Amino acid sequence: MNMEESTEEESLTVIDMENRVFHTSSEIGHGGQGIVYHVKDDMDIAVKIAIDSNGSPVVDHNVIKEISERLNNIRRLPIPKDINLSQPLSILKSHAGYVMTFMNGMKSFESFLKLKETVKEIPSWLCNEEGKPVENAEIWANYCISGGLRTRLQALYKVSELLAALHMNGLVYGDISAGNLMYKEKDQNISGGLIDADNINFAGKGKTYFTPGYGAPEIINGQNGATIFSDSYAFAVAAFYILTMMHPYKGEKVIGINNEDDDWAKTVTVQAQKDNGDFKDDGTLPWIFDQEDDSNSYGSYEQVMELFLTPELMALFDNTFRVGHTKPELRTPLNRWPLAFARAADKTIRCSSCGMTYYYSDERDECPYCSGKTGDILKVTTNKANGEKSIFVHELSDEQEIEIPSRCFEPFRIGNGDEPVIGIKKKENTIEIIKLNDSIVPYIVFEDGKEETLIGKRILNKSSVFTVFYKDSMSEKVRIEVIGE
Repeated sequence: MNMEESTEEESLTVIDMENRVFHTSSEIGHGGQGIVYHVKDDMDIAVKIAIDSNGSPVVDHNVIKEISERLNNIRRLPIPKDINLSQPLSILKSHAGYVMTFMNGMKSFESFLKLKETVKEIPSWLCNEEGKPVENAEIWANYCISGGLRTRLQALYKVSELLAALHMNGLVYGDISAGNLMYKEKDQNISGGLIDADNINFAGKGKTYFTPGYGAPEIINGQNGATIFSDSYAFAVAAFYILTMMHPYKGEKVIGINNEDDDWAKTVTVQAQKDNGDFKDDGTLPWIFDQEDDSNSYGSYEQVMELFLTPELMALFDNTFRVGHTKPELRTPLNRWPLAFARAADKTIRCSSCGMTYYYSDERDECPYCSGKTGDILKVTTNKANGEKSIFVHELSDEQEIEIPSRCFEPFRIGNGDEPVIGIKKKENTIEIIKLNDSIVPYIVFEDGKEETLIGKRILNKSSVFTVFYKDSMSEKVRIEVIGE
């Protein structure tokens, strides 16, 4: 379902099977199957109303019966109890549709895609020497305003965990699109959610629905119904679109022009202008960054890699869009995405000058967008038992506590990688180390060889470099330091 947030709309009055009356308010989303509305005076529930091919509410009693049967089937599915999913509450009798729980305060991933919104004041880093906005300045500004790179990565990390949980329970979501994926920001944390659950089913069961642009070739060609593999395809399309603002198959053969050397914002603008909103991938097109077939290439591979993707993410996208394009079983499974997104998000820092987030590099000491100097950076390096290394970085500002998550200290587990272990807070020329988890015993080894158990808090000089590990698990050593002036 392709969801769009909007302002207050004309109210509808709907009645469910238990004769409860609901008055709709603003539209949450509008897609091919139906419209989802907020309910007046209760932001924790929403109403979905089925629409016909003309976009009008369906009143056919046969459709109402079909929806009723589908919702009753969903209630019998083994959906994990702890998954953040909008569950059907009751069926409407006045319209074809249903009442659902709604995750108050959450936003649709569609909010990431609105890059042509009017920006009241274009920031100085997007203006030329004469103070006038550069070409497509609003594209860059809106990418930042809508959350930037880090928020996108964290949100994708959280929803990929939810979808992986469905797959691990033998279920498919059935109609993944940017509009059905939800997220919520709170302090440093982001939570994910799924809405519009009426397509969840066992693989190959029930009708197959898809949102234009997200349907896998085997579904487009009528060869198969919804499976974990079609879910994997649709999610990869949504993730690539959210991060790069580009569709993976709308290249030269679709648009008719290759902007390989053009600025990212220009390629995004041209692709959007050529989009008729009804693109279907029948499996005949190579993807736009296919390194073995450039006949449908589009945009600058180098620029997209520098600004939006890690090599690991690119490998997972390529595995779906090239290797698994017409071989569904070879696509990147949902359970491989959470760690990749978490690792990518862990490599990002936020510029204090322009607000953009970007991938940290030891070789770069300035923002790639505005050239602002990089300030103090917390760098956490994990030396794993198998010889691999991973990093977690975060910008540091006075009095802001940065939580180092459990995935830095132990093997990554889906659904359990965010538990805070240690907090770091900077104040002038000191840093405060704070134990955040009572169930573990962090052990600190300083550069001079001194050792101590972290109990409560410890204040050190900002230039201190030390290693932390669990007292009962010395195999993964976590080196912590502050990089800056």
